[in-house]
Amino acid sequence: MFKVLTKTPPTKLVILIIGIALVIGGLAGVFLANFAVNTHENSEINPRTVFWRHIHGLGFDPDNRNILYIATHGDFYWSVNDGPPSKVDEQRADYMAFNAPYTRGVPLYASGHPATGGNTGLIKSTDGGKTWQQVSTVLDPPVDFHAMSISRSDPNVIIGHDSAGRGLFKTTDSGKTWQTLEFPEFVSALAISPNDANVVFAATAKGVHQSMDGANTWTQIEQYKGLPALSLAFDEDGILYASTEEFGLTRSSNLGLSWDEISTPELTIMSIAIDAQNKALYVAGYAPEGYQEVYKSSDDGNSWDLIGTNREL
Repeated sequence: MFKVLTKTPPTKLVILIIGIALVIGGLAGVFLANFAVNTHENSEINPRTVFWRHIHGLGFDPDNRNILYIATHGDFYWSVNDGPPSKVDEQRADYMAFNAPYTRGVPLYASGHPATGGNTGLIKSTDGGKTWQQVSTVLDPPVDFHAMSISRSDPNVIIGHDSAGRGLFKTTDSGKTWQTLEFPEFVSALAISPNDANVVFAATAKGVHQSMDGANTWTQIEQYKGLPALSLAFDEDGILYASTEEFGLTRSSNLGLSWDEISTPELTIMSIAIDAQNKALYVAGYAPEGYQEVYKSSDDGNSWDLIGTNREL
């Protein structure tokens, strides 16, 4: 390279140097302009904008209702006193079918996929979601529960449906042993009554189903027959909440005999958490544009406050 340059006539050399300088200067200018634009844009990003992909579950800390847990595809977050969500897990995973029981001393439970691939089986955390340990594989290869519920009246009872359709499973000893149950069809959500571990509801693509014998047999709720149901949740008083494509968010105080509609943000609701003690309702799902968002209402759905979103990423 040095020899070639020494043989270049002086005039051409000067022109070449000037040309290279202009190109480098132009690229630097573009870089600095882009940096300035990006810096300006980032400075205006809503502090509630977070880097999550899909939200899979909501729940409260059993010891502190001011902590809302948000289980997502890839990371586990919390929102303290309704502040912007922050990541808390030390190792990435997909936290499907997340459950945070209201009972103190009971772990957080989830299922899904570790960062290394495969399925986790049933996992638990006893430190607020920072670290997770496997409780049971249930099957071989391990289950991947996308629908799961833990009983409040008897936290030893856990029911989960494998996303691969390999079965509906129930444990009455916190995951040591499991029994296989019949299920109506592919289950998208499960909810066990806080007052009676034998009362179980299941959401499916064809409606909401009810069991009064611990998920052994099922009957269909007439009002939702044939309608895709997306999520279910009980509050600690035994009021059942459901999300469907047809009616949006609804509530039943008589185990599904009648339902009341609740106004919501423009959101397809995939997760519900209710803090009846503090009269707070949280929902998560996706906006029409596909953004994943979490909202809170303190006035029974009349108004909603944003907790977190990935809208501006």
